[in-house]
Amino acid sequence: MRDGSEIQALLDSLEVLADEAEAKRKKWREVWSEIKNIGQAFKETQFPTFQDREAAWNRFQSIVARIKGCQARSQHEGEERVRESERHLEQIRSYAWKATPSSESADALLAIVTGGLSVLIKAGIEAILGPFDERKIELQSCSKVLKEGWAYLSHNKDEMLGKHKKEGFESLSNASDSLGRAWDRWKTGRQRAIDHYHAEKQAAKEARQAKQEAWESRMRENISKLEDRLDRLESARYRKESNLSRLEDMRSSAWSDSYRERVDDWISDERERIADIDSKIDQIKAWISDMKAKLR
Repeated sequence: MRDGSEIQALLDSLEVLADEAEAKRKKWREVWSEIKNIGQAFKETQFPTFQDREAAWNRFQSIVARIKGCQARSQHEGEERVRESERHLEQIRSYAWKATPSSESADALLAIVTGGLSVLIKAGIEAILGPFDERKIELQSCSKVLKEGWAYLSHNKDEMLGKHKKEGFESLSNASDSLGRAWDRWKTGRQRAIDHYHAEKQAAKEARQAKQEAWESRMRENISKLEDRLDRLESARYRKESNLSRLEDMRSSAWSDSYRERVDDWISDERERIADIDSKIDQIKAWISDMKAKLR
């Protein structure tokens, strides 16, 4: 049989074990296993007096009551820690969701780059870059929220369970990856839009220049044709003037009045022809002058 001193030593050991369990250096099941052993030890112990046994038993029950209270508080604190950890995780999930860029804006930029740009070119570069500027503001806001999310996790990680910290880290990492891809698409898409805009503007300029050059070439060709026609008319006028001079000489040497009258008719006809040629020459010179003025 055991004696009372052994029970007192066991109770001292139980108090130390309870303190260690409360400090989370031991498990509560170890404490309860020891309580069971001490309860059995009471049955196997011979105390000097009934009063000694009663005092030891009361001490034992007092220790058990304290252990029950400590375990209840520990359980409550554990439940509270879980709730607090879940609250932190939910807040981190909220940061991650807010830090993830919307797909609607990305689709709008994709539409601009892949087909809608030609519609906006007439409106100017501001109209093209407007949606990209709006997307930039959104991405900057997401970056700010993501930074806040990482700071929140770093500040509160000691109050979170391991699995909750892992999930929170993964949520922010996924948001970070999504945001990084969105920034890359924004940079690439914006540059492609600018390059395409300038290419379209250059193509339009070259088309206008080609059209202008073709018009100028036609104008010069028409001027050349008119100048050739003018040369022919002036040559014809020279011939008419020579013939008129010859006719006037014929009139001067006419041998009869009737013949002189016939020559006068010829002179009159020739002068009308010269007048008609002069009219055409003046008109052609006016056309040439007008065309050259347009070319300047």
